[in-house]
Order: sequence, then C-alpha cells, then structure tokens
Amino acid sequence: MANGAGRSGRVIAIVIGAIALIAIGVLAWWYSRPVVTISEVIEGPVVQAFYATGTVRPRIEYPISSSVGGIVEKVLVTQGQAVKKDQPLAVVNDPNLSYEADKARADLKTRQEFADPVSSPVLRQFDQQIVAADAMLKVADQQSQRFTNLSEKNAGSANDRDQSIEHTKKLWGDLESLKAQHAMKLRELQQDLQVAESADRAAQENLQRQTLRSPVDGVVLDQPIGQGVRLEINGHVMQIADVVPANLIMRAAVDEENIADVATGQTVKMALYSFPNRVFEGIVEQKYPKADSNRRTFDVDIKFTTPEPKLQPGMTGELAFIQATRDSALIIPSQAVQRNAIWIIRGGKLVQSDAKIGIRSIERTEVASGLQAGDQIVISPLGDLKADDTVRVGSKIDPKVAADLNKPSETTLFRGFN
Repeated sequence: MANGAGRSGRVIAIVIGAIALIAIGVLAWWYSRPVVTISEVIEGPVVQAFYATGTVRPRIEYPISSSVGGIVEKVLVTQGQAVKKDQPLAVVNDPNLSYEADKARADLKTRQEFADPVSSPVLRQFDQQIVAADAMLKVADQQSQRFTNLSEKNAGSANDRDQSIEHTKKLWGDLESLKAQHAMKLRELQQDLQVAESADRAAQENLQRQTLRSPVDGVVLDQPIGQGVRLEINGHVMQIADVVPANLIMRAAVDEENIADVATGQTVKMALYSFPNRVFEGIVEQKYPKADSNRRTFDVDIKFTTPEPKLQPGMTGELAFIQATRDSALIIPSQAVQRNAIWIIRGGKLVQSDAKIGIRSIERTEVASGLQAGDQIVISPLGDLKADDTVRVGSKIDPKVAADLNKPSETTLFRGFN
C-alpha cells in the first residue's frame, strides 16, 4: 500500500511539474511576442494641410532715401512717430542745388526780358531798322510816283522812272526782310524762354527734393539717420509704412516642396504667439515667384479675413494652409499609417488591412474605405515586424490622445487645431 501511494505521489508530482513547465513555456512564448499599441477608428472632422511660419508686416514698406547728395541738416521725426502723407521728414542740404537754382532763376529773368516784344533790347534794334526802312520806302515811293507823272507828261525820261521803281521795290524787299528777321528772332527768344523756364522748374524741384516727405499716412519703423551725416544719392534715411491693423498682412515662408500647393484665395489658419488659444483665418493674397536663395522658401502674403485691432508689425506665428477638409469622416491617428497602409491584429497576428486612405494631416488621417468605426488599428512603430508576425497588445490609447501625440511643437509648427 505504501509503495502504491508513493508511486501515485511521484506521478502527480511529474504531472504537476509538466503542467508547470508547459505553463512557463506558454508564458515565455506569450511574453516573448512583440508588443504593439493599438487605438481605434472613430468619426470626426479631418483637415489636410501643410504648415509654415510667418510674420505680421505692412503690405508695403516705403524706404525713404535721399534723391540728392548732401548733409542731413534736419531730422523732423523719430522712430515710432505717426506721420501724414506729404509731411516733411528730414532736410538734406546740397549747396550746389541752391547755386543751380539761383543761376536758373537769373537766366530765366534775362530770357524773359529778351523775349518781351515791347522792352526786348534785341528786338528794339530790329524795330529801329524797320522804322528807318519804312521811312526810306515812303520817300522812294514818292520819288517813284513823281518820275512816273513826269514821264507821262513827257517831262522826264523813262529811264529815271524805271530806276526809281526798281529802287522802291528793293527798299520794300529790305523792309519785309527786316520784318521776317524780327519775327524769327522773337520766336527764337521765346524758345529760349521756354528752355529757361524748364531749367528753372527743374532746379526748383531739385531744391525741393532736399526736403524728404512721407509718401503715405504711416509710422516711422526704424531709427532715422542722424543729423549732420553726409549722404550719397539714394542714401537710406528711414523706413515708413502703413501699419493700420486692417492693412497688415501675414507674410509666410513656405518651403519649396509645398509652394506648388499654394493658390490665391486659399484658406489659411493662423496661430499667433501674441494671442494664445486663438486661431485667425485668412486667405492667400499673393505668392512671390522667387525663392530665398539661403532658406529655399517662398514668400506668401496672407490677408486676415477679420483683422485684429491689436495686430502689430513683427508679431510671429504659425500657419496651416488648408488643402482639403471633411466635417465628418472615419479617422485614425496619423501614426497608424505605416508603409503607406493601415495595420490590424487578427488571430494574434499582424495583418495589413485593405483599407484605403483619404486626406491626411499631421494629426489625423481619413479612412476612405475598408474599416468601420470601432475597428482597432496598430499605432506603434512596426520596426522590423512584417505581415503574419505574431504580436500581442500591450496597451490601447484613446484616438484623440493618440492624434494629439502628433501635434508639432510650439517652437516649430502650427499649434492651432485642437
């Protein structure tokens, strides 16, 4: 009896040991399988966009440069000061311009005197010659008439008559020539007067250019150049711009890989660091055709749909250029798309689903077909895993939490979609 009981005990022990070994093996197999993290398909909105950074700035900035060379005699405004259109900003003094203006004005006065038909000393000489020639013509005409009368009465010779007539004709021709010369000289003097008037206007305009004026209502953006500084022609003095909030734009730096997707009128969402937890909307107003050679980015101007009264030039932010939207769609966290496919677990094995992908954003991706709400999908990196590899689920993450893990950091990209 005792031997039988002992054998039974050994059998039981062997069985228990075998079960334990099997259990350990199963557990070892279970825990040796790669662990994956899953989430699930839900319904919600999705936005496809690309991102860029930008700076609030005036639509146009006006560099104020000196059109004359000289010394900065006066600076009439300071940085940050509001100015009106045509308001004097600074005076640049060039003594040569004053000399040229005085010279042109003196020449104009002389030309005016010469071109005056009444008091011109040049025309007076012609007038005197014309008066003398006219008097001589009258005498010659009287003499010719006398010789003609004598000839008709046979009291004078025909030769004297003919000579007197020829002399009268010559004097008439001389008189008409003097009149023509007078008219030509008057026209020449009037032309000289017109040239002198143009020269005087140009000299006065150059003199006025010494006073630099604002081209628009705006604000002085930078510190004006100091008084007493010598400037060359086109030397920079200050910068003026219209900074009324309604006229400000956001200028974005768009990567060259995205510039082809930018279109005039395209909707843009903007988050400015100066306005936390707010999203501004705008539309693309203009994109510039040439890239920045250093950064390889293109400038794009975005007009604010509803301007913020507190906007100021220099504010920075992040922009999302909207390419497509769905108000309601089947969506998954974007990290679930791996190797251009969506992966699921079936029978403890990794399986590539036949689901089709729709529009995509950094955070969420649309499932166009092949899955339903509630279906579970793999969101952890696949690494070396391939189809039909045995895996086990380590954890399940809420889809919104998983999508939020993809949000760009505040220092790099857009942070406006929640």
